[in-house]
Amino acid sequence: MSEVHREQIRHALRTLSLFRGVTDADRARLEHACTLRQLRKGDALWMAGDMADVLFVLLRGRVKIVRHGLKADVLLELFGEGEAVGAVAVFNKMAYPASAFALEPCTVLCVPAVEYFALVERNPALSHSLIRDLTRLNLSFSRKLEEMRGQKVEVRIAQFFLQLCERMGRDVEGGTELPIALTRQEIAETVGTTVESAIRTLSRWNREEVLLSLDGSFLVPSCDALRTIVDEGGQHSEG
Repeated sequence: MSEVHREQIRHALRTLSLFRGVTDADRARLEHACTLRQLRKGDALWMAGDMADVLFVLLRGRVKIVRHGLKADVLLELFGEGEAVGAVAVFNKMAYPASAFALEPCTVLCVPAVEYFALVERNPALSHSLIRDLTRLNLSFSRKLEEMRGQKVEVRIAQFFLQLCERMGRDVEGGTELPIALTRQEIAETVGTTVESAIRTLSRWNREEVLLSLDGSFLVPSCDALRTIVDEGGQHSEG
């Protein structure tokens, strides 16, 4: 491994919340156990059915979790920089129930699960970070989206993009950029509506400059506009 990659690992172990409170000795031990993995857009990080024996942490890029269906893949979750991908499966020592693919070039920190669990046993403070992150994962937007099912289509889509802004948004001139490419089909399946309804909503928002669809990304000129849609949205609309 190159010294550049080794320094990337050192930096990650010093700064990521998953390793907060680790002693210098344990950090040095873990450094030698970790590796880096580079993914190109479209590469699989893992496939459904693979055993979750490595803790993957995104240092760069974004990954989507999809469930393979008979007619199409269904988007379940998105992960961004600094997040542990598929941690629930790792912590439960189970096979991955869905597949993970890179949405863009990614750099992934690979931590052998056995090493991380041994680290947790030696560092009680890590247990708090572990519980906190597991709780956050279990309350991720994929679960929150299940609570939207009775709401209007535009409310569901607005909530979806607000959650993306909170987790992956980048402040740029003109608003908040979401550097992620999502098809209308993926958006529709995620919020539980038809592709036609998603297209109508997104086309109108594009004209009204509520949400701009760009080449490989989205731009939200004002998150307040999306919040207004959520706050004023009605219930029990078909979609």
